[in-house]
Amino acid sequence: MAEELIVGGAGEVVKRAISLAIDELGLVIGVKGELKKLQAVLTHIHAVLQDAEEKQVKEKEVKVWLQELKQLSYDAEDVLDEIAYNELKYSTQWLNYPLRLVARFKMAHELKAINLELDGIDKRKSAFQLKTTNNVAEPVQTFNDRETYSFVDESSVIGRDIEKKEITQLLINDDDNIALPVIAIVGIGGLGKTTIAQLVYNNGAVKNHFQLKIWISVSKDFNVKRLLREMLEATSKIAKHESSSMDLIQRCLEEKLKGRRFLLVLDDMWIEDGFYEKWEALRIVLKCADRGSTIIVTTRNGEVANMVAATSHIQNLQVLPEDDCWDLFQRRAFVSGGVQMTQALEAIGRQIVKKCGGVPLAIKSLGGMMRLKREENEWLAVKNNEIWNIPDADKKIINVLKMSFDNLPSSVKRCFSYCSIFPKGHSINKKMLIQMWMAEGFVSTLQGNMEDIGNQYFNMLRLNCFFQDIESNELGEIKRGKMHDLVHDLVQFVSGQESSVVSANMIPDDISQTRYMGYISSGRRVAFPKALYKANKLHTFFSFSPYEVPKDMFVKLKRLRVLDLSSTSIKKLPSTLCKLKHLGYLDLSMTDIEELPESITCLYHLQTLKLKKCENLKVLPRKLCKLINLRYLNIHGCTKLSRMPKGIGNLTSLQMLCRFKVGLEEDGNSITELQHLNLLRGKLSILQLQNVRNAAYAKTANLKEKSNLSSLTLSWGTLGHSYIGNAGVAFQVLDELQPHQSLHELLIEGFVGVRFPRWMSNGSLLPNLKSMMISNCSNCEHIPSFGELACLERLEIMNMSNVKSIGGWKDEQMDTTTTPQSSSYSCLKVLELGRMPNLEEWSVGNEVCSEELSIKNCPNLRMTPHSFPSLKSLKLEDVGGMGVVSITSSLTSLTSLSITRPLLPSLRHLHINGWPALQALPHHLQHLTMLKSLMIQDFTNLTELPEWIGNLASLEQLKIMWCATLTHLPSKEQMQRLTFLKRLWIFDCPCLEWVTRLYHLQTLKLIECQELVELPEDLMNLKKLRHLFIDDGEKWKKMPQAMGKLDELQTLPVENCPKLQAFKDEGLMVSNSSSLRELQITKCNALKSIPDFSNLLPSLRKLVINGWPALQALPHHLQHLTTLKSLSIKDFRNLTELPEWIGNLASLKSLQIWRCKNLTHLPSKEQMQRLTFLKRLRIQDCPRLKERCRRHGPEWPKISHIPRLLIPRD
Repeated sequence: MAEELIVGGAGEVVKRAISLAIDELGLVIGVKGELKKLQAVLTHIHAVLQDAEEKQVKEKEVKVWLQELKQLSYDAEDVLDEIAYNELKYSTQWLNYPLRLVARFKMAHELKAINLELDGIDKRKSAFQLKTTNNVAEPVQTFNDRETYSFVDESSVIGRDIEKKEITQLLINDDDNIALPVIAIVGIGGLGKTTIAQLVYNNGAVKNHFQLKIWISVSKDFNVKRLLREMLEATSKIAKHESSSMDLIQRCLEEKLKGRRFLLVLDDMWIEDGFYEKWEALRIVLKCADRGSTIIVTTRNGEVANMVAATSHIQNLQVLPEDDCWDLFQRRAFVSGGVQMTQALEAIGRQIVKKCGGVPLAIKSLGGMMRLKREENEWLAVKNNEIWNIPDADKKIINVLKMSFDNLPSSVKRCFSYCSIFPKGHSINKKMLIQMWMAEGFVSTLQGNMEDIGNQYFNMLRLNCFFQDIESNELGEIKRGKMHDLVHDLVQFVSGQESSVVSANMIPDDISQTRYMGYISSGRRVAFPKALYKANKLHTFFSFSPYEVPKDMFVKLKRLRVLDLSSTSIKKLPSTLCKLKHLGYLDLSMTDIEELPESITCLYHLQTLKLKKCENLKVLPRKLCKLINLRYLNIHGCTKLSRMPKGIGNLTSLQMLCRFKVGLEEDGNSITELQHLNLLRGKLSILQLQNVRNAAYAKTANLKEKSNLSSLTLSWGTLGHSYIGNAGVAFQVLDELQPHQSLHELLIEGFVGVRFPRWMSNGSLLPNLKSMMISNCSNCEHIPSFGELACLERLEIMNMSNVKSIGGWKDEQMDTTTTPQSSSYSCLKVLELGRMPNLEEWSVGNEVCSEELSIKNCPNLRMTPHSFPSLKSLKLEDVGGMGVVSITSSLTSLTSLSITRPLLPSLRHLHINGWPALQALPHHLQHLTMLKSLMIQDFTNLTELPEWIGNLASLEQLKIMWCATLTHLPSKEQMQRLTFLKRLWIFDCPCLEWVTRLYHLQTLKLIECQELVELPEDLMNLKKLRHLFIDDGEKWKKMPQAMGKLDELQTLPVENCPKLQAFKDEGLMVSNSSSLRELQITKCNALKSIPDFSNLLPSLRKLVINGWPALQALPHHLQHLTTLKSLSIKDFRNLTELPEWIGNLASLKSLQIWRCKNLTHLPSKEQMQRLTFLKRLRIQDCPRLKERCRRHGPEWPKISHIPRLLIPRD
């Protein structure tokens, strides 16, 4: 791509300078005159900026002019910020009024110098013949998150099903003969390589197959040490691994990987000098893993693929099919609130999509752009753009992205350009990014709440595909996103020299114009490079690695707006911190700081202060209330911080205060400080509520008015520690802490009251509550039903030592009026009960619509809701038996079951479904001695049933279904112990080779057991067998001779046995089969004839036969089945007529004829009328016969007397 342009930036800087001059400082005495001049000249220049930014592409002088203007506007912005700072500083210090005047005149002098330079720039513009445009503020189109999020969710990726399935099969059906196979996904940028890798990586079968999964973003920095360190961090579940020794990292990683089957994804790998040697060095370390471990590599370079996957598999990714491309485009372009699809726009759109060459990234980006273009000429301009003539695919994609960028509002362009401070592959925290934008002044307060505007900017970038790989929290709120590497190339291009990512050992020579900087070091704390002081105009310094903070840093880099000191070695902030007059964002998270200097309270522009996990921090500055612009104060994890500073309630701009530790009223930091903090949003934890001694103070906290809070924690004592106090006061306090109706999550911890207030279970007071957790409430004996909370999705009740009941009739005594009938829990998905030793009764209505249920350490639980129609996952540990019986009585949807230490003497029925990774049944199931019914379903890795099955002495029914690898049942000795076993079903167990003798069976079903060759020869010992079903026996060749001795056999369907050749002399041709009532012989195509068993089956009532293509007539011996009541004839293709002897079947009530294509004639009218009991005749898919059997047809007189005729019309 050509050298960078001054895109969007100059105009935005000029606009902000104008805004500051007009709105904030225009009335400041001493600088008023210079401010007016600044406003006038910038407004004059701003009128031609749009034309200048277009002409800079071809006219170098215009580009230079724009660059000078931009830098001077930055200087003006700095001066105006400092003026605002001084006004804030002296506004509360009336005794220093003379100092204020001095500061004003100093600033006026600096403004005068800037105005002189601007005059020169203004005069030079006439030489460029720039056109004046009407620079109306560009609106930022807003879209509702929930409406648009679905079509950018990676789980709804369009196409790529074949590639995903192929790679998934390669992973699961691994070849153990190849040590550490590599699957390479190859294709041009933007084709979806990373997306396919993500889909496979998150596939359920893949998750179950591998014991460990690791995702590493490689990019162009193939540094073996870095990659190994990141792998170690992923396996150790820690944020950073401090070791700098390659040997130590290697040994630690080998220890983590040894003997474990892992999947490693190396995303976005590039070729570079010494690549093969580095690759081999990496492979050597990874060979310690278990057989079956696999590496997936994504790359644009075919040479890389050939090197890493020469002996494994290379997946060459093709462009997306045309139909999928259009589907992807229209889901982006034609959305709610955007352009409406017309016939003309669809035709143009399809041509635009075709020009994208099947590349999803380009299609998504263009779709996001086109949704705001409503005129046909705008669509034609995109279709006819010259970028489509670029032959190079990668360059074409980047230019498509550039076209989307050009169509963004200038304010959003500046926010996007700022993102070049992040390295490739970095996962960007959305909330943090918006805070940084705000600190830099990119988000105007004129359009509304800054956080909401910043969120709209982020969404616009996301919808234009500049952010992808979106991560969301449990409430559906977006947390993080990444830039595709081609998008990162674009952001580096548009930001130019003013923004960059530098490393400790690679600092550019000229950084004097750099305003925004991301910093990377080797991974351990290194000295801050003094060379960075050359960037004396720096606005943002954001570090991705720990570093040593120099003492003079704050003096040298005085223009900083954003400063990241997180994870640095700093223990004490110098007093020179106050020099950072422009600072709006300060991150001190995870440092060893014990206290903050009072000088920090002079940072009047500070909006964000992060102190997360500063575990040694003991106190906040006494005058913190001076930071009147503070919007975010994060003290999460500051465990030693005992109280809040007095006057924190004056920080009325606060949007986030994650924790508030309540002090005593006499100390001046009571809960009343929360009264006016009504802008708080997100999560708030109020701790140490035992210090609230008067409920009136709790009421003053005014939680009902805090409508932006999504999560609220109310804790007595400190989190995790119980507190003994006045139960009555605690109840009154909690009653007064009723939150706003918009709350989504509520946590109550350590409450010492005996009962809960009504508002906690009132659906009209908490209509939006989705999650509730109650724990460590030691005095409570009863918990009301929360079934009125219509949106409740998650309920956790833990460590309630005195609770005896949940819900039920006692609700009225507990200050609630909920009845079981209203307690539907209609939205509940997750329910967890734990550590309630006295819980006996749980009565919350007839049905609980939960998908996940976990009950632990409730040994006395006797009664539970008896219907869980939606339950998919059940975990039980130390639970009373009667309670479990009612829980497991109707688990029709259960897919996961975990029972630990089961004391279940009364359990009768157990259905275990869907544990693909399990190779053996849990041994503790052998203690279920009262079990009557056991179903084992969908265990893909189960090879045999354990011998202890014989311990299930009461078992009456055993069903084994979809166990693809099952080869053996338990031994003969163990199976014979099951003296009550009456019913055995084996369905779709294709590897099962034999069935053990079971002498008490009454029903035996063998369906899709394709390796089963025959039944045991001593089948005659199954004297009580009544029903034998054989279906889809692929290898069955003969029926055992002993079948005729099954004196009580009543039903025998034999279906889908293609190799079964004969019955004669081998199955039914024995002396006594008088009990058989029903016989089916279907789809046994190897049979050459129907055996003559008419004299041996005097009691046969139902006969179903089909599947003999060669048979031209029904065997005459069937006419002797005089007791037959139902006859079904199916799939006899060469049968042309039914024989006359059909009339001999005197008992026949039902005759069905299916799919006999050439059948034309029924028996004669006389023979048909002999069937005096025939009540039902069905003719299905017999086209010739059906035509003849129509009313007035030649066969109609033969059948018109039959009461029920089923002959479907066409």
